[in-house]
Amino acid sequence: MIGRKSPKLSQDITEAKPRGFDDFELRLGDVMRGERATLGKSLLDVQRELRIKASYIAAIENCDPTAFDTPGFIAGYVRSYARYLGMDPDDTYAVFCAESGFETAHGMSDAASSRKKSEISPVIGSGAVRDPFSQPVLPFAPGSDSLLSRIEPGAIGSTLVLALLLGGLGYGGYSVLQEVQRVQVAPVDQTPVVLSDLDPLQTTLPSTEPSTETADAGVAAGVFTPPTTVEAFDRLYRPQALDVPVLVARDAPISTLDPNSVGAFAQVATQALPNVDLAPAAIRSTLAAGLPQAGVTLIAARPAWVRVRGDDRSVIFERVMAAGETWTVPASEADALLNVGESGALYVSVNGQTVGPVGPAGTVTSDLSLDGPTLAAVLEPARLESDPDLNRVLAELGTDTTQPTIGQPKILEDSAPGVTLVAVRPAWIRVRAADGTVIYETIMNAGDTYEVPLTEEPPTLRVGESGAIYFAMNGQTYGPAGARGSVTSNLALSVDQLSQTYSVASIEADSDLARVVAELAVVQPAD
Repeated sequence: MIGRKSPKLSQDITEAKPRGFDDFELRLGDVMRGERATLGKSLLDVQRELRIKASYIAAIENCDPTAFDTPGFIAGYVRSYARYLGMDPDDTYAVFCAESGFETAHGMSDAASSRKKSEISPVIGSGAVRDPFSQPVLPFAPGSDSLLSRIEPGAIGSTLVLALLLGGLGYGGYSVLQEVQRVQVAPVDQTPVVLSDLDPLQTTLPSTEPSTETADAGVAAGVFTPPTTVEAFDRLYRPQALDVPVLVARDAPISTLDPNSVGAFAQVATQALPNVDLAPAAIRSTLAAGLPQAGVTLIAARPAWVRVRGDDRSVIFERVMAAGETWTVPASEADALLNVGESGALYVSVNGQTVGPVGPAGTVTSDLSLDGPTLAAVLEPARLESDPDLNRVLAELGTDTTQPTIGQPKILEDSAPGVTLVAVRPAWIRVRAADGTVIYETIMNAGDTYEVPLTEEPPTLRVGESGAIYFAMNGQTYGPAGARGSVTSNLALSVDQLSQTYSVASIEADSDLARVVAELAVVQPAD
């Protein structure tokens, strides 16, 4: 048509598209909270690290300048918090001012000064002072609870029940105590007497079914079958009372008293006083009146284990010689051999002259010939000044210095000989009674001993290291319990069983046994 124009399509029309992340408007607080969440920090963490109150940090994120006491510090707080989050300080402060409407005031103006207290918070009560703990200003801090809100009715009921229970128990205990302490005496006209004498053997009913062994033997066994061995008798009846007690004299003649060991001068005599020795050692060694002037005599200055074998190599003397003890070699044993567990404690008297010791202290001497000329040539004369124990022993030989001891009357017989376990090396042991209960279980170290108790039935032994355990019985040492590294089980610890099973221990075959025997033989000095 004439005069009409076709409308032109506008070039500004845009097609509708889905909105992206950047199409939404983000507030400054959302960005800051997102950055703080990325760092994994809470408001209290930011307060601890920036030294800015958590309420100020929350006000910056909410773009609320009214929460600050001093408006002049807002710019510094916002910029410090922006640097902490890794944001641009100036841009962040500009956005904060744009969103919150905050304007920077001149330093001398009233707006830059601190706000009055009336603008900060309303007055709590008339003339009351705010407690920062009970009435915190922080918006995120929880309020304090009242005292009554912390009390639970269930707890009150439980407390009352407990109090009633304790009161009932106390009253009941007091009542029982009063009844127990009350004594009532009932008068009787006649003193009570024994109603009847009962014989325990007569009250025992015999078995209705005969035993198989009794039927075969054709002899009635009776109620009690006595033990068949002497050791069983000793275990069952131990120890018995003597018919006539062995009395010990309490007094003795005054002539037998020694002032060096009895009385007020005993302590003075035991002190180590200096002695003046004018005679040479070689001459003094021959002055011992108790030593024979011919032959070979063994002298023990300290406790030592000694074994002497004869010409046929049989043991003619074996024991632990105490200090001061002597033993003379028989003249018929010209080729006797000597074994010593503690060589430094044993000396030899050859034709009245003392020589030795037979070896250094702490060593074992084996197969030393006890021929007089050989000993005189091999051993040097004894030096009394180097061994005070030998000097004392030689001085005491030939004199009886024993004093009568004041004791108690002997009423019981001597108990039967027992068994003592001796460990020469560490070993685990377990001792069980006849009923199976464990009465002793430990790891015995070298030198430890254990005396087996005398029970009606002998206990049994189990050893983890059989080669380290020996048995001491009747003054002899038997064993070992088995080969080294082996385990021994259910071994009866009776004298008869062990003496029949094992032979006397050879001290030459086990050096640890010789050392332990020598250590056990040493008498500990009295305090």
